[in-house]
Amino acid sequence: MKVVSRLVSTPMRRERAIAVAVHLTLAAVGFTVLLLINHHLGHGVRYVLYRWDSGNYLRVAERGYPGAIAYRPSGMPDYSRLAFFPLVPALIRSVHLATTLPYAYAGVLVSWCAAAVAAAGVYTLVRAVGASRGAGYACVALWSCSPYAFALWVPYSEAVFSALLVWSVVALLAGRWLTAALLCTLAGTVRPTAVVLIATVLAATGWAVLQRRDGWRPWVALLLAPVGLAGSWLFLGSRVGRWDGWFEAERAWGQSFDFGVGTWQVLRDILAFRHLHGIDDVRHAVVLALVLLTAIGVLALALDRSVPWPLVVLVAGAWVLMVGTPGSPFSKPRFMLPFLPVLLLLVARPLARAPLVVRVCLYGGGAVVSGWYAAGLLVLFVGSP
Repeated sequence: MKVVSRLVSTPMRRERAIAVAVHLTLAAVGFTVLLLINHHLGHGVRYVLYRWDSGNYLRVAERGYPGAIAYRPSGMPDYSRLAFFPLVPALIRSVHLATTLPYAYAGVLVSWCAAAVAAAGVYTLVRAVGASRGAGYACVALWSCSPYAFALWVPYSEAVFSALLVWSVVALLAGRWLTAALLCTLAGTVRPTAVVLIATVLAATGWAVLQRRDGWRPWVALLLAPVGLAGSWLFLGSRVGRWDGWFEAERAWGQSFDFGVGTWQVLRDILAFRHLHGIDDVRHAVVLALVLLTAIGVLALALDRSVPWPLVVLVAGAWVLMVGTPGSPFSKPRFMLPFLPVLLLLVARPLARAPLVVRVCLYGGGAVVSGWYAAGLLVLFVGSP
């Protein structure tokens, strides 16, 4: 932990700036491809920016949360914006009020700024575990041109959550308990998947308490880390006058933890070729590869002694939550996007030794493919991405 602390505290402003430039360049390529395809299909920019989760976050920013939960004739709750956590809509609304930008463009600005902060954090994290500068840039580039990187370009919550998660982990590895807990608290106001980060912070700070290290700070961090998530649940529940309002609204989205029953049924159907719908099959292959490769990656990270154990706990927890929660199977790769840099440690180091021309072609081609894939997810496919 001392080595990690030293590396994290080393000034790397210029290197981080390069990492951010790498991310922004690849994001610009992918986003341009997405918009060009969207235009070719006869849609305006607004169409793609209001698709799926973006529309829900933007409408919360514009109109606020509903005052009641609507129900279907079956007794199940209807889909509700109450399921979406408050920080991202608050940021979008703040940028809109400060700049007079339309809500959609304010949301894009929030995502791009947050993703840039996250990219700097990804680079810092890679350097913190003792990897080279080249590995840091490779990890940022691979993350930025991954298939579901579109969530960092549009008004989704992944960019803000990634920034808070990565820098919280960096602070955690450096033994900066209060900073890690504060960022974890903020992450809890962005997405319910912050429960994975909270568990990681609690495990690390709890271990520090048992070892009687750093005085009172780990104790405070233990109490502070879950506050954001708990506060978000209570705040959203207060909108409809019941403490469990978010949990009731979330039932419509099928996100209750079922210990992997729903995910197993989806994977079984994929393996038995029961989901054959043309290009739609690409997403099934991505979901299957994600579940299997993430499990292999967790095992490989656990066996790699250069990787601090909190990172293994973080990715293992993300895999358990991803597999244990049903919901839309096509959202699982997007769910893993904020945690992906830790898994990319396994390939970033060897890739950093590849010739420059190979890396440039790989990243550039990946950005184009990610933009093309995003167009399919956001514009063409019927199921939620």
